[in-house]
This record gives sequence, C-alpha cells and structure tokens, in this order.
Amino acid sequence: MKVAEGSFSENYFQSLVAIPLVKFQKIQKFWVGRVWLAEELFYSKYPFLLPDFFKTKLTKDQFEVRVEVIKVFHSVDITKTFLIQQFLDSYSTVSNQRINKIKKNLIELVQLLQEYDLIESNYKIISNGSFLDTNELNISNISEGFVIYEKIYI
Repeated sequence: MKVAEGSFSENYFQSLVAIPLVKFQKIQKFWVGRVWLAEELFYSKYPFLLPDFFKTKLTKDQFEVRVEVIKVFHSVDITKTFLIQQFLDSYSTVSNQRINKIKKNLIELVQLLQEYDLIESNYKIISNGSFLDTNELNISNISEGFVIYEKIYI
C-alpha cells in the first residue's frame, strides 16, 4: 500500500480515497477502520471495482471527471455510457481547450480501467445519435459520448 507522507504513524493512519474517507486507528495490537461513504454508494446493492483515481492532488475538472466515472460505473448494467455533451452542459462556460482537457482526462481514465483489466477493449462512440464500433477513443471521436463494457468476474 502506498501511503502519503505524514499520514501514517505507529498508532494512526488516515487516507482520503475518492469519495470515502477511511481512517485506521491502532488499538492495542489491532487496526480498527472507519469508513465514510456517500449515501448512494452505501446503499448500492451492486459491487464494482475501480482503481484509485484519487492518488494525487487534482484540479476541479479532474475531480469532476473522476466522480462522473464513478457515477457511470455504479450502474448495474455492464454497458457504461458516457454522455460527453450532457456532462459538458453542466458547466456554465467552457472553452474548447478546457473541453479537450476534460475529454483527454476521461480517455486516460478509460485507459487506466483497461490496464486494470476492468473493461473490455472494444468501445462504441456515439455519433449523430448512432452507436458505432471503434477500437480507439480520442478527443475528436467522443464529442457526443461513448460506451465501454465492464468485465464481470464470477
């Protein structure tokens, strides 16, 4: 486990991971953990795996993209649909440069999911309301949105 400097001592450990806050405290020879979770995740009946998207300090856009990935990945369906235009509409004003950075960040997270073998290697892009197969996501072909497929391990 990689631990940030200053957050671990002989008797105490704390880490902010994604939305949950996880605190460990050493009581005698045992570690006791307390977890704070967003209510939507606490009542989820569907487990999902995600790599740690929150290891480093993030910009506001990076954080919001990661939360969006968690929201989309939380669905029961193995088909995970990212509606880029709808997501960008939640911003009041956004420059083309910022849009490209957001798309690039989203693609990097998809690549990370692929590296962790959590998704299939085939994707679909949304173009003019139609779903088209593709082997590669890039900032120009995901303008409307895209679909990835979660791998299920039993």
